[in-house]
Amino acid sequence: MTVPLIGRSAQLAEITAALCDGRSVLVLGERGTGRSALLAEAVRRHAPTGMSVLAVRALPGDESLPGAGLQRLLNPVQQETVALPPPAAAAFARLFGADAPDVTPAPLPEAVALLAEHLAARGRQLWCVDDLDRLDALSRTVIAAQTHIPLLAAALPQPTTDPAPGRKAAALPQPTAVAAPDRQAAALPQPTAVAAPDRQTAAPPQPTADPAPDRNPVTIRIGRLTRLEAERLLAGIPGARAHPAARLLLAQAAGNPLALTELARHLPPPAELPPTATELPVPPRLRRALAPAVDTLDERHLRAALLVAVAAETPGPHTAAALTAAISPALWTGLITGGVLRPGRHFRHPVVRAAVLDRADSVSRRAARREIADLLRYDDPARAWHLARAEPTPDESVAAHLERTGTDLTRAGRVRAAAYALGLAAARSPEPGLADARHRLAAHQARMAGEPAWERQLTPARSLAATGLGQLLRVAWLRGDDQIREEVRALIPGAPGPLAVWARAVVDDADPGGDAQRLINAYQRPHQPDHLAPDERAVLLGTIAVARHETALAVGHLSRAGALAPPGGLIRPIALGALAWAHFDAGDLDAARTEALRTLEFGDAARHGTTTSDTAAGALATLAAVALLREDPDAADRLGDARDALQPGRHALHDLRLDRAQGLIAGIRGQHALARHRLRRHYDRDGRPAHHRVADLALADLALVAAGLDRTEEIAVLVAAAEPRVRALRSARLTAVWHRARALLAGPDPAAETFFRLALADPGTDQWAFERALTRMDYAQWLRRRQRPAESRPLLRAARDVFAAAGLAAWRDRAEAELAAAAAPPRPGTPAAGLTPQQRQVVGLAAQGLTNPQIAARLGLSARTVGTHLSRAYPILGVTRRTQLPAMQSFDGRRAGDADGSLMS
Repeated sequence: MTVPLIGRSAQLAEITAALCDGRSVLVLGERGTGRSALLAEAVRRHAPTGMSVLAVRALPGDESLPGAGLQRLLNPVQQETVALPPPAAAAFARLFGADAPDVTPAPLPEAVALLAEHLAARGRQLWCVDDLDRLDALSRTVIAAQTHIPLLAAALPQPTTDPAPGRKAAALPQPTAVAAPDRQAAALPQPTAVAAPDRQTAAPPQPTADPAPDRNPVTIRIGRLTRLEAERLLAGIPGARAHPAARLLLAQAAGNPLALTELARHLPPPAELPPTATELPVPPRLRRALAPAVDTLDERHLRAALLVAVAAETPGPHTAAALTAAISPALWTGLITGGVLRPGRHFRHPVVRAAVLDRADSVSRRAARREIADLLRYDDPARAWHLARAEPTPDESVAAHLERTGTDLTRAGRVRAAAYALGLAAARSPEPGLADARHRLAAHQARMAGEPAWERQLTPARSLAATGLGQLLRVAWLRGDDQIREEVRALIPGAPGPLAVWARAVVDDADPGGDAQRLINAYQRPHQPDHLAPDERAVLLGTIAVARHETALAVGHLSRAGALAPPGGLIRPIALGALAWAHFDAGDLDAARTEALRTLEFGDAARHGTTTSDTAAGALATLAAVALLREDPDAADRLGDARDALQPGRHALHDLRLDRAQGLIAGIRGQHALARHRLRRHYDRDGRPAHHRVADLALADLALVAAGLDRTEEIAVLVAAAEPRVRALRSARLTAVWHRARALLAGPDPAAETFFRLALADPGTDQWAFERALTRMDYAQWLRRRQRPAESRPLLRAARDVFAAAGLAAWRDRAEAELAAAAAPPRPGTPAAGLTPQQRQVVGLAAQGLTNPQIAARLGLSARTVGTHLSRAYPILGVTRRTQLPAMQSFDGRRAGDADGSLMS
């Protein structure tokens, strides 16, 4: 989504004037204020002057890599460095990792100054650096020290009265702040030479001379947009200004351009925005930029921040006094110095408040509201507000109190607040007649407040029955939390036969009467009518099968639904989206990608709104998961598209599936800490599943990386807690995952073999080919380490074939490496007989031409360990160089690599 640059005309004029005078410019602005977009627009406008531009942006990890930013900045002109004097050329050769002249290199600042002088002599130049404060110290100093080429840079401003800990000023030439990058809309050009564009642009005034750049930069500060500028920016985003949440969006963004654009991109569908909402979900990118401190809060500080967040809905002296009583001075100080609150005890930005609410689970939010309510007087309207939001069950006493509050607010002329209070009173009314009456009063006040969309939301009854079981069940499957499952259970008694079975199959683990199993195993309709069309019934059966982990049945039902559904309808994209993930579960990644692309093709967001946005998000998640596991070149782009489409909280199902894919690929590459970080998100801090049905699928993956980190105790608790869910669901898939997790946690204990055999015992688990192949490889590795390599080889061959067929190179390579280690030992008397099995693996892969990092990735070792194995193997083999390995014959008289791909079979 591209939006215009609003409210920055004066700053652009200043930048243009300074650059025309050959002066450097430093743009200072808080996160999200659009520094990057301002730089990009300034470069675009200045290009018609014939100036050549080199640009670079700080990347994560730059601070630990001296010279990384400088290297990327100067990469387009690397060839120019050979024309410099030999000492300077040698300095650049060292920077770029090239062959250096046989002279002592010049100091890097001196070499860069010579290169800048050389380039400036050929024409007008500009160096552009985004996030200067995040570059490594060497690059910052060297880039800013040269005096021949003007510098256009952006950085965070220096904090004054209330700095966040660990953050310093952005000063030229030595800024050292560590902050998340901010973007408004346009991105700074990649580090390449920028030629003048062909299109006509309003060119800045032409300079009359080419003055030397001023080492004292022009400092330009950018801040928040005014309300009028924010509304202009919002008006340029399709559908945002007319959305019922536009007023809330403007308030939550508080003039921050990144917040405006990100919140607008992730607006919930109007029909699903409750009238009493006080914040919008915070997209991950915005949370990283404006609220990074929230994720680092410990339990005590998070509780305190949560109290402040919920109390912000009812400001006033009584609420302030309640907060003072509930939060100790030390906690207030910690929240202020930690960058969550300002000294005045207000959040640094409304997005920080929303991020606090996002991070806390629903139980904690309700507990915070009850705590605030208990500290307020009985007749305080704020008390009724917090009690109503804390307790989802109807309560006439609370509803009546809120109605009286709404009446008082109406008399005071505060019609918007009255609509909130009356709408909440209607939602908490146990008697339908009273609920309807209060809804009508709330709708009238919304109309008086000039909010027609809000009025339309309040006009119909907002009870769960009005929502519809099907729609609610879809949301319950996407979210997977306990609260919405309880809401579904409340509607089941009044639902017709198949719909009731469907609902129970999705929200409950147990199927005591076997109704769900009987239903999905019969294509024919029951004798009694169920008022479902063939395509509707097929998609119902398919989604039940998906929810119960009956993947083969799900593929059949959903394929049938996609074939029966008429074009242009809603059933087809729903069926195809679910079918895509069913194929993914089955390990057929090509089919999964095909169906996901078809889902995006057939989805009609204009006609189907929310439902289609959900299916599109699922399809994008499928494409991203396939690309991640296959390590496709576009994996990062696929992942970014998927994460942007997912709504925080609503799409927990797809979020966890992506987390698992990222955790799996990190684990197979030996990045166990990163893998654990991704996979641990499947459970909250107390060990409860983040999604009631898919979280437990990651148990074995967690156990594997925990064993690699020697942190099995924590995962053992999760595995034990999952046992009741596994036994209640009675899914062959989940049972196999659970037994594999127990085997991995058992380690060298002989009991591990029993668990591995139980995980592979049910032949029905063949329908989950990838997961079964993972179990085979784990079992084979366990056998090999128990000195039983002959038993491990058939398991490894079967696993390797599955991985190869699915295009999973990382796992195929690991299986081949395990085969090499499990190969028959070399004959006594041969050189290889003196090597350890690990050394034989490493030497065999080196003989195939793999580099040390490639061998390390394949075997799950470090590159240093690989080098150690090679250095110890060379004397035993009688070689002195790596290049001698490919020409060697195997040490038992056969050619290298003949037996299971091993050099030393």
